[in-house]
Amino acid sequence: MRKEMTTSSIFLLLLCATTSLATCCSCFRIELNHVDSKANLTAAEHFRRAGSRAQLRLESLVVTAPLTLGDGDYIAQFTIGSLKVHAMVDTMTNLVWTQCKTCRPHCFQQELDFYDLSMSTTGEAVYCNDSLCAAGYETQPCTGHHGRAGACAVRTTSDFAVDIAGVLLTEEFTFGSTEAKIAFGCITETNNVMGLHLHGASGVLGLGKGALSLVSQVGGNRFSYCLTRDHVQSSSLFVGPSAGLHGDAPFESAPLSLNPPINEPFHSYYLPLATVTVGEPDLDDIPFEALNLQGGLIIDISYPFMLLVDVAYQEVRQVMSRKLGSSLVPSPVDWLELCVAHSDVRRLVPPLELHFGDGTRGGHWTIPPENYWTPVDISTSCMVVLNSALMASPLNKTSIIGNYMQQDMHILYDLDNQEVSFQPADCSSI
Repeated sequence: MRKEMTTSSIFLLLLCATTSLATCCSCFRIELNHVDSKANLTAAEHFRRAGSRAQLRLESLVVTAPLTLGDGDYIAQFTIGSLKVHAMVDTMTNLVWTQCKTCRPHCFQQELDFYDLSMSTTGEAVYCNDSLCAAGYETQPCTGHHGRAGACAVRTTSDFAVDIAGVLLTEEFTFGSTEAKIAFGCITETNNVMGLHLHGASGVLGLGKGALSLVSQVGGNRFSYCLTRDHVQSSSLFVGPSAGLHGDAPFESAPLSLNPPINEPFHSYYLPLATVTVGEPDLDDIPFEALNLQGGLIIDISYPFMLLVDVAYQEVRQVMSRKLGSSLVPSPVDWLELCVAHSDVRRLVPPLELHFGDGTRGGHWTIPPENYWTPVDISTSCMVVLNSALMASPLNKTSIIGNYMQQDMHILYDLDNQEVSFQPADCSSI
């Protein structure tokens, strides 16, 4: 039996998506980038060039992990050494990390055991003089009396804008029947003074563009996922040669932006959004420059809903208001402007069309009403396309397509061809 998201959980997500404070939400994750002269090499290339004793497997690996829907996040299951791990999947960050047993003083609450290097026969520390310590923006310069012989430190910012720090280790990861030596952050320090948790997860599985992300480390330059609406049945994440679309259902592809923002706060995947239409194509006067603030539209698995920069949001709101007319009802919450009765969503709300293009390639993504309108009380559904202007910097100038819009779509990232493909699917069956 399907178990849909409850009204209370959706209400919490809506609150999280609109607050500008780091209070209770998983919506603000901004990495503290260490910008220096590090070469743009993958972790595997660093291992190959330096002959590190902690060798990664350099061939492309077939990685598959089950994904389950949490409270607005998708959780992957795998093992680190012999430890079972639940990690939030995130395409806006690079680092793969989990909390370690020595984590102090205000670490995230988690349901599973903490990783303990002293109990592992396969885990190894990465030192400052190892080339892997220069592979990612999350690694920190080595200072103090240990110099280049000390442990390689990592620092970033997690969910809830909580600073986290630790050391870089390598360990045997197991994804189903696949084993791989992966570099990951062993988190030993946070400033989580509010005692927040990662919805029961014990860390984050970073799928961003950086050298320390899972995608870069296992090779293959492609990954895919299918996000179920179901809280009971799982769907799947595929990384490497196994990633691909399935069946004969039609699909669309859009180019990845080759010119992301300078000093971007994320290591994200940007799609060059050209226009947006609501139903019939009468919404075509959004300035190109406005739609491409911060490099275009970020496609993200961890943010729940859709953000549009103010000028684009105002156009969508006005056209939608005109189309729905007298069917609109008062909003039960202050930050959602457009609402209708539950029964009117499928009957009256038009699809939202996102049109992508970089001058040479294009593509479009049709988002059905049930993927951008959601119940907020027992009788009312509201549009969960949100105005970026309500967000804290830098999200206030950023457009994002979140995981709610991606449910029951098989999404393929082909990094060799620099494109993302979208295929309608029943994700509970993939």
